[in-house]
Amino acid sequence: MPVAIRHRGGRSRAGSVRTGGQEAGPAPVRPRFDTGPLRHGGDSSVRDAIPRSAARPRRGGRVVTPLLVTSTYSFHFGTASPAELARRAAGLGYDALGLADRDSVHGVPTFIEACEAEGIRPIIGVELSCSHGGRALLVALDGAGFSRICRLLDARREPGFDARAELLRDSVGLAVATDDPVLLGAEDATEFYALLAPGNRPSWRRLLASGRRPLAVGEARFLDAGDRALQRLLVAVGSGRTVADVRDAELSGPDAVLVGPGAFEAAYAAAPGALDENRALAARISFRSLFSGFVFPRYGAAHDDAAHDDAVHDDAVHDDAVHDDAATILRRFVYEGATRRYATVDDRVRERIEYELGIIEEKGFSDYFLVVRDIVRKASRTCGRGSAAASVVSYALGITDVDPIRHGLYFERFLNPGRTDPPDIDVDFAWDERDALLASVIADYGEERAARVSNHVCFQPRSALRETARAYGMPDGEIAAFERNAALGKNADPDGDWRDVSRLAARIVGFPRHLGVHSGGVILVPDRLSGRVPIERSGSGIRVTAWDKEGVEAAGLVKIDLLGNRSLAVVRDALANIRDNGEPLDEASWRPIDDPATVELLARGDTMGVFYVESPAMRLLQKKTGRGDFEHLVIHSSIIRPAANRYINDYIDRLNGKPFKPLHPLIGDLLSESYGIMCYQEDVCKVAVALAGFTTSEADGVRKVLSKKDAPERLASYAERFRDGARAKGVDDATIAEVWAMIGSFSGYSFVKAHSASYAMLSFRSAYLRRHHPAEFMAAVISNRGGYYSTLAYVSEARRMGLSVLPPDVNASAVRCRGRGAGIRFGFGMIGSLGQACASALVSERSERGPYRSVDDLARRVRLDRGDAEALAGSGALDSLSPELPRARKLMRLLSAQADREGLPAAQGELFAAEDPQRERGEPRRTEAPDTTGGVRRRLEAEMRYLGTTLSCHPLALWPKALAARRSLGRDLPFLAGRRVDLVGLPIIAKSVMTAGGQAMEFVSFEDETALYETVLFPEAYARFRRLLYGSGPLLLRGLVEEDRGAVTVTLEEVSTVGG
Repeated sequence: MPVAIRHRGGRSRAGSVRTGGQEAGPAPVRPRFDTGPLRHGGDSSVRDAIPRSAARPRRGGRVVTPLLVTSTYSFHFGTASPAELARRAAGLGYDALGLADRDSVHGVPTFIEACEAEGIRPIIGVELSCSHGGRALLVALDGAGFSRICRLLDARREPGFDARAELLRDSVGLAVATDDPVLLGAEDATEFYALLAPGNRPSWRRLLASGRRPLAVGEARFLDAGDRALQRLLVAVGSGRTVADVRDAELSGPDAVLVGPGAFEAAYAAAPGALDENRALAARISFRSLFSGFVFPRYGAAHDDAAHDDAVHDDAVHDDAVHDDAATILRRFVYEGATRRYATVDDRVRERIEYELGIIEEKGFSDYFLVVRDIVRKASRTCGRGSAAASVVSYALGITDVDPIRHGLYFERFLNPGRTDPPDIDVDFAWDERDALLASVIADYGEERAARVSNHVCFQPRSALRETARAYGMPDGEIAAFERNAALGKNADPDGDWRDVSRLAARIVGFPRHLGVHSGGVILVPDRLSGRVPIERSGSGIRVTAWDKEGVEAAGLVKIDLLGNRSLAVVRDALANIRDNGEPLDEASWRPIDDPATVELLARGDTMGVFYVESPAMRLLQKKTGRGDFEHLVIHSSIIRPAANRYINDYIDRLNGKPFKPLHPLIGDLLSESYGIMCYQEDVCKVAVALAGFTTSEADGVRKVLSKKDAPERLASYAERFRDGARAKGVDDATIAEVWAMIGSFSGYSFVKAHSASYAMLSFRSAYLRRHHPAEFMAAVISNRGGYYSTLAYVSEARRMGLSVLPPDVNASAVRCRGRGAGIRFGFGMIGSLGQACASALVSERSERGPYRSVDDLARRVRLDRGDAEALAGSGALDSLSPELPRARKLMRLLSAQADREGLPAAQGELFAAEDPQRERGEPRRTEAPDTTGGVRRRLEAEMRYLGTTLSCHPLALWPKALAARRSLGRDLPFLAGRRVDLVGLPIIAKSVMTAGGQAMEFVSFEDETALYETVLFPEAYARFRRLLYGSGPLLLRGLVEEDRGAVTVTLEEVSTVGG
């Protein structure tokens, strides 16, 4: 590659990458054959050196199989994806292909799927590094062999691991091909072979002399010889060096290319017995799939049920529960829960329960439901979601909160007699409880039976470009400049070195980079995970599976998703605040969906802070429809998906009375509740069955494909089947195309109705609290740092709601924000750089011994480090103490008193030196107090620095020129439709989208001191002004006010900055 390498000081650092194909040194084995000089080609001296037992005749022309094949899941080494390898192998005429990544089986699930798609047989192995420089190719002959590979990879991460010793101790189910002399010389190791690869040809003579059967492995690291440059780049990126520092010996040989069977055999013309062994080995491998049945956790494996505290859900505990079978226990708990959920368990409820329990028991899923129930009972508040919310069993157990009978939820999407997949129950927990809950669940089951699911973190365009540029010696400043220009659309045609860097960077986009931790997926098994899947540890010590969620599902390991949700914490904290204020809600009789005032609030889109209904798009949709009832909110929660804009407009028109005809009589009734628009995943299934004659299984296949990243490619295989089936039912091509396009709009992002109903229920609870307890609700929103918007935006919204927002105060604040009446008091937890321990100490000390009387009294009673003291002073938390003193004087008094308490000479600048990062870095110590006095501006700047917002007044006060500008106010925009206006606004949130023509545009929410308002920059305006949107501070805006069915937006035409 013609990129000039620019060396940067400090970039190159030691990073050993094991050299592929290195000779392991002289072999301490007794010679058994006269090998003679080793020559290339079909030399008889090499052929004669092969043991007679290995010199079998070729059987019926069976095709050889490449076994030592590396994919991109050999992180920072492999150059071809499993799909590319399988596609190339099938094209070359192979009927089987081996995968043996380096010390890794991360890519096995993907590889098996790719081979099945290409019609070839997958052979699974691993290339295991040996500590003494050799290597061993392990091939799984059967399930026991693959389990042994998993256990070896687990053990490899432990100190003192010795691959030789482990393989000699136990290699059951494995074929081991190696160039390690100790392994080759082992006695009683019948499945050990001498590894012959094109890359180690200089060692063939020694290997053939070992007496082991030779095995042709067909080393394949590349699809094309030119990929060696790509491998050099990957090694450089992985080891933190430049490509110039990567030695050739660290790379695979240039001939390590996946070649056709003819070239493969020609490479081993001197060792035909090795080819025979290859064919014989491939023929007797029985391991082809990770799946051997679903693996569920077992109820009672973690603990005795009687030990659980039942205060949260008021469940009865049965001492004998774990002594009954799971189905009996489940039935008991379901009926007990049903009596709490329903005033009367009538025939309709009982029939539904029995129907669901019959399917659950028949499929052996009782343990799974009981385990999830146990987990849910650990938390203060949950939101079961996904298709599980369609189950009355889930509802009775307290896993979900939506009555599926009342709301007509489709249980068969969750479970049905013909479905082979296991149930999938996802549960949301308060975001700040989730980590502790996950740790508790894993502790209950033990590390042997529990692990988190990993994410395979891949190179994205930006990270690929950045790492490639660094590997080619580009300075960080130049990289940053290139990225800035790219964001502004100025790098459409890079030249020189950057063209080559961009080209190579594009090659590694999508390559696995490292393992991450899935946000909430956990695997629980009844026995041991070891042997089922390799387990690794994250940087923080969390045990994670080597496979991502698709991989563990392919292996039959049932994943439970335990996810964090901020709005659950908001509801929890708001209810606690209401209770502390002496107005507790009776949650047993709380029915927000039946409250007219809440319905009206949702109908007008006055929903900032309300779960799932606060985004600009959802607020505008609520305003345009004017519907806030539960049924319509469920529809809106699903139809808001990104690819459905056209259908959203059709839906709004029809909702507002525009006549319409169903797309076809066969599906008219199916889509009647959503006005002829497909909203939910089950709509796709129902339409495919009714219109195109799909089986239930085929329709579910379409639904699954729609959720995949490569949905458009995968859908192609269903499109023809859909078209043919619909034509057979007399449907015209135009209608078929229209319906298929609507199905395509579900690609990548869609919900089942039950999921939307679960979210809508949480939305209603949030909306009820906002409507009836605004101070407590907004205090909880701010404390939990909201969701969609910043603290500044939520504080502004609280002011617009008529609430006063008070600064933190050492004598009035709790750790969290608290609301009462028409006011909100900021909590200590909102003060940036104030430690959690200090915040808790301030509250507990005040609770035990009364208010702080002065700054000196505070210093005597609570130990504060310098950062804590500065944060308290700068945020205004000391304003009520000695109000005659400015903040800077209070800080000096506080620091001096703390120094006296600790017996330290504050004047010498040694106050709390061990906790001072400047001192630890060897920088000069700053001893003077920060200047936070001297006027409104400095006070507001201090509040912004420590609180992330201003509480004394609106942040626009920091820009007096903005306030003085001639302008319209945001609150007046509904009365200015059709007019061009000048505005001032702080950008709050922005969302970029692509037009159908591939041009970028952006939606931006702004606020002034009177209102939050929505704007749009179409492609031309966005191209002109996008740079300004990424700055800080308010902007001057000019645009056209437009009104669409009650929703007001401003189409921006001019954007400029505001001076001081």
